[in-house]
Amino acid sequence: MDHGPAVKWQEPTDNKKKAGYGKFLRPKTPYDIFMEEQGIPIYREIGVRRVQDLPLKPWKRMGGNGTFIQLLGTEGLWGCYVVEVPGAGTLNAERHLYEELYLVVEGRGSTEVWTDGNGKKLTFEWQRGSLFSIPINVQHRIVNATRSPALLLAGTTAPNAMNLYSNTDF
Repeated sequence: MDHGPAVKWQEPTDNKKKAGYGKFLRPKTPYDIFMEEQGIPIYREIGVRRVQDLPLKPWKRMGGNGTFIQLLGTEGLWGCYVVEVPGAGTLNAERHLYEELYLVVEGRGSTEVWTDGNGKKLTFEWQRGSLFSIPINVQHRIVNATRSPALLLAGTTAPNAMNLYSNTDF
């Protein structure tokens, strides 16, 4: 695991620079590594004024465009991302062992939810301002009902789960 540059003792050079050790960097967590491997921007700040203004890049795993939001002070506790669902398109089906909440920022569509053994899909609709949750360990797919892209803000407990198990592939 890369812990950044080696930390060495520093002698004081003048009255302004104190003696001691250099800056210690926080080691990357499994969730940090997961975010970097996704190949989309990671916005790290204390807050976000408008998620619509964040840069989006193609996100192969999700099948849309997205960016991660890592609010300072919430590292390891709560993860956020913005995902754009293509007009008249869908995101890739997913299944995971962490909670996920969505706030619909723009657009209208539906979400399909099903379990592996059952095969029966339950569908519910959403629109701008809707808030919905995906149950843990179920298959789900987000569908855009309009020709314009839909923008969703997600909050997840993925950092907790990935850091607890030290694994992003569970």
